[in-house]
This record gives sequence, structure tokens and C-alpha cells, in this order.
Amino acid sequence: MAKIVTIDSMLVVDETGMPVPPSVRQLLDKDIRTLYNRDKTPDKKQYLAEAIVIYQLGDPKSPARQSGLSEAEALRYAKEQAGLPKDYLPDALVLKLIKRYYDENITEAGRVVENMLQTIHNINLGISQINRYLNEKLATPLDGDNIAIILNLVENVKKQAGDIPSTLKKLEEAKQNLMYEQETELSRGGNAVLSSMDAEDN
Repeated sequence: MAKIVTIDSMLVVDETGMPVPPSVRQLLDKDIRTLYNRDKTPDKKQYLAEAIVIYQLGDPKSPARQSGLSEAEALRYAKEQAGLPKDYLPDALVLKLIKRYYDENITEAGRVVENMLQTIHNINLGISQINRYLNEKLATPLDGDNIAIILNLVENVKKQAGDIPSTLKKLEEAKQNLMYEQETELSRGGNAVLSSMDAEDN
């Protein structure tokens, strides 16, 4: 089975933004061939749009994945980027390519980074929701019961906000581990040398 490594292996566009017909090597991949051939439009607009969806949801380094978005949020972002209608849903072929793309590019260290990104994203979403609620409540007179609820929510926001620096530190450590893993893999293949090696050892 042909291996998808980067978006270029399934999608190439010319200087006008038009998708270039797949190369012979690309056509060896049945899934990519089917995705391309089923779009009967002259400009291959649907193929281009679905390739963007596959990239955003399948590539661990895509903006959607690097933002820690949930699957639903990532799909929404991908549809906006691709110019697809809001009711678009990826079919079985697109989902298969997303899974292949993701599985072939993610590593254990990469999963840790992704989980940390999602954690930070969710913390920020939680803080935003609580702050909106607090703003609404604080705009009206408070009674005894409300004051207790408000103070509890304020303490909750403070705790979550206070946890962010340590979470960011863990994220940086996870990114360093991912970088080390990638460099080690390249080094084993004879294509790169670990950045931690001294210059005099080269």
C-alpha cells in the first residue's frame, strides 16, 4: 500500500491554484485515485476541498491539530478553509484517508503533544465560559445565594488559570521529546544527526 507522508503526495497545485493531475506514483494509491476521479468538475474543486479536509484532520502538524481542536471543531475549521458548505460531512473514503494519513504520521510522543494541546484548548474554553457567566451575573444585583456561587466560580477560574503555566511547561517538554524522537528516527535512517550532538563530533 502506498504511504501518505505529506499533503504533496496526494495533492499538488499549479501557480493558479488548480490541482495538477495525479502522477503515476500517486495513481498507484487506490484511495487517492478514487478521490480524484470521482470529482467530475473541470476545476476539480471538490477534490481540492476534500484534500484540505484530509490534511487538516489527518496531519498532526496541521493548524487544526496544532490548535488542540476537537474533531468537531477541526472539521468546522477545515470546512471554512476549504470553502465547503456547513452541512458537509466527510464520507467513508475521506474518513479512511484521514485515518491513514493520521496513523502513518503520528507517534507516541506526538500523541502526548496532541493531548497536551487539547488540554490547554479545553482549559481556555472552560475559563471563557465561566468568565462569560460571571460577567452576566455580576451585571445584576447579587443576593446571598448568588454570592456563594460567584465566589466559587471565581476560585475555579483562578485555579484553572494558575494551572496553565505548569501545563505549558509540560507541553514544551512533550514537544522536546517529540523533536528528539523525530531526530532519532531520521538519524537511524542516515538522513540527519541529532541536534544534541556536539559540532566537534560531526
